[in-house]
Amino acid sequence: MKAKVGFTLLQVTLLVAIVSTSGGIVAPGLAASNMRAKQWSFKSDLQTIRSQLELYKIQHSGQLPPTESFEQFEAALTMKCCDNMGPYLRVIPVNPFSGDKKVRFESVQSTAGSGQAGWVFNTTTGVFQADDSVEHAAL
Repeated sequence: MKAKVGFTLLQVTLLVAIVSTSGGIVAPGLAASNMRAKQWSFKSDLQTIRSQLELYKIQHSGQLPPTESFEQFEAALTMKCCDNMGPYLRVIPVNPFSGDKKVRFESVQSTAGSGQAGWVFNTTTGVFQADDSVEHAAL
């Protein structure tokens, strides 16, 4: 008589229960870790953009990058310019909370955090902020 090879229904059920419980314990930790990574990336990108905008302004006699269009703004910051100035950024980073790298331009009172773009740049004050939420715009 041949011996049966395999798992019993009880063994399979027990294994599924153990794997499910382990997943339930590990998953929240991974989600929190992912959120912290997004926050660090966001803050780092914001600090980098702001410092490079200041450098641009210093090297261009107090002038801010052109803001007639996103494409002109992006080119001014990511391409080499006259007198070997730039590039200031390799790329305009994507806001990790909105998934958008577009920069919206405004010249009046700030409406940052409206969710219309990844970032917002005030052409009067030179302030660069996140546009995905009011909370992030305040940073």
